[in-house]
Amino acid sequence: MSEINALHGVALRPANDIEQRLISIPREMEMPPLRPSHRQRVDVDFSLAIHNRTGKYFIGEELLAIAELPLGDIYYWRRKAEAPLDGFYGRVMGRLQHWQVLGKTSGGPLRWLPRRRPKRPLLHLDPFTVPTTVLRTRDAVLVHDLGPLTHPDLFPADVARVYSHIYGEIAKVGPHLVFVSQTSRNEFEALFPDANPASARVIHPPIRPGIGVGEAVAVAGVEPRFLLTVGSVGRRKNQTQSIAAYARSGLAERGVRYVICGGKEPGHEEVREAAARTPGVHLLDYVTDAELRWLYAQASGFVLMSHLEGFGMPVSEAVRHRLIPLVSDDGVLCEVAGEGALAADPYDPAAIARRMVDLVDMSADERRERLARLEVTMERYDIAHFHKGWRALFRDVLSSC
Repeated sequence: MSEINALHGVALRPANDIEQRLISIPREMEMPPLRPSHRQRVDVDFSLAIHNRTGKYFIGEELLAIAELPLGDIYYWRRKAEAPLDGFYGRVMGRLQHWQVLGKTSGGPLRWLPRRRPKRPLLHLDPFTVPTTVLRTRDAVLVHDLGPLTHPDLFPADVARVYSHIYGEIAKVGPHLVFVSQTSRNEFEALFPDANPASARVIHPPIRPGIGVGEAVAVAGVEPRFLLTVGSVGRRKNQTQSIAAYARSGLAERGVRYVICGGKEPGHEEVREAAARTPGVHLLDYVTDAELRWLYAQASGFVLMSHLEGFGMPVSEAVRHRLIPLVSDDGVLCEVAGEGALAADPYDPAAIARRMVDLVDMSADERRERLARLEVTMERYDIAHFHKGWRALFRDVLSSC
């Protein structure tokens, strides 16, 4: 202390060149400069929001709502914005992006347009957007399902060709991969055994909180009792087989109706024709959340005999509303629903019909037992698990930069 006091009032001369070199820190021992905080973020491509309001959209919506994630800019094709592009402008941007993807994967319009080169790590919320940017190992891709590769008969030939190219690029580059189900992860690893992603994990989507709370509004023309199917209407969801099964089940004669609601997919015309000629079937357009709450609350059981699902969000929502689901006996739906569900061969209308009757006639004791098992399964779809999984993914992505 006395040495320090002695310096007061003394004029100190600056160090000369030799002294400066002696007291300076060698370059190899210098601490690297801290990166600006704005660089420690992950950009997100949420282009699917331009034209998609199915399960993929709701997963992205929940992800972007996690306040503690180091989110950077949100992109809709080449445009960064605070909210999804809509209206005429959104449709134009969506179409241009579609043409670029086609151009990069199978030739066609906008194949000449260069890929965007992100400055920060980029999370693709749908593999379809991968061809619009330069994919790197530090990026991440959310994989919903590999349907165009595993079930090409359910898709137009050009769709299978596009996704074959996209998944081939993903497997070659090896970015961080997130799967919405263990089934999707198993399928990817079986199709691309030599892939070496920067990381790979399963993050199950959460059950949408908005479905379970709020008012319930009755759907005009629909009266209990009824079985319920929710999801896109078309060939992939297999509603024509479910309608055929309902027709042979005898439930219509007992006053039990069959309600189907959802947006249109390829093959929806066949479903509409089958519904029109089958007494007791109500085919609804896309319903509001309030109407959906009423349908879940009033249904006697839930049916989803889909040939292909990325996750099967309606099944988890049905269980949350204490409905016993009847699902396809192979694929992701059995993973989602667990042991408490009923299952049937989606190609066998007679088997589906028997299970529909089982749903309606199930005893109170069996229903309680199955619901208890389903509740245990549903714990994995808690919002806290969803947040924890994505925090870990962002941590891995940023640590690899």
